[in-house]
Amino acid sequence: MEEKQWKGMALAILGTLLWGLSGTSVQFLESAKHINVEWLLEARLLIAGILTIGLAYIRDGKRIFAIFTEPKDIGKLLIFGILGIALAQYSYFKSIAISGVGIATVLQNVAPTLIIIYLFLRYFKKPSVPEFFCIVLALVGTLCIVMQEGLDVSNFNVLALFWGLVSAASICVYTLQPIELLKKYGSTSIVGFAMFICGILSLAMFQQVESEALWDGMTWLGLFAIIILGTVVSFNAYMEGVTLIGALQGSILSSLEPISAAIFGWVLLGNHFTLVGIFGMICIIATVFIIAWDRHRQIKREVLKKLNKEEIV
Repeated sequence: MEEKQWKGMALAILGTLLWGLSGTSVQFLESAKHINVEWLLEARLLIAGILTIGLAYIRDGKRIFAIFTEPKDIGKLLIFGILGIALAQYSYFKSIAISGVGIATVLQNVAPTLIIIYLFLRYFKKPSVPEFFCIVLALVGTLCIVMQEGLDVSNFNVLALFWGLVSAASICVYTLQPIELLKKYGSTSIVGFAMFICGILSLAMFQQVESEALWDGMTWLGLFAIIILGTVVSFNAYMEGVTLIGALQGSILSSLEPISAAIFGWVLLGNHFTLVGIFGMICIIATVFIIAWDRHRQIKREVLKKLNKEEIV
């Protein structure tokens, strides 16, 4: 395997592992240090946004401000920031507070299946057989996770399901909505501005200037893991890795996030899972691999068709 491939895989894996660690740190700060979700959202968006904009400026200079000369693109940036980044993080934090980092992260990974459903409803794009199988797997996996105590209806946690699926839906917005912006202006500056602007908006909305946290060294370490490692470092590492190995392998490696989050939660925080819950996690994680395989199969088929047409001509 080429050195470029190894480097790309290592960077993508590093990014996903740091995302898992970040989620575990959120659960730690919420449960052990009593930090409130709204303040944590404000701090993460503002600080990570400023740092990410700084990285973009070092790389591209004043060109990163070009988006602010296009009113339509500013509107798209706000939609991406509010319904994508900010809502995804807020709902994810709320989901962690209710169900723990492992379950919250797995529910978030229902997003690829929701994208399939959205494309069908919006553009009448019929899912392939593997995609339809993923929809069923995601449904079964979600039910197993939310009702993992023997699948007893009395244990059905509506809030855990609600915030988990809101988080997944926001990931869909995060994935589909900013494609044109990312191609036109670059990913780092767009994500940085979206985080910073939404950090200001969330501060104005929630007005949580007090964290309500028990401040000590572990609190600062947790914030470092969430804001620096889990946002700035993880994003740039993963995006650089995907640049080297491609989106297909990157999407497969991203499935390590719920696994790492579950392991970190188990080792560091003592989270536990029933066999039914573990089965649900496997079902949802499997959808990432199936979708990636199906995409690869479709691309390969299109390339072969193109080659056959060229040979006929």
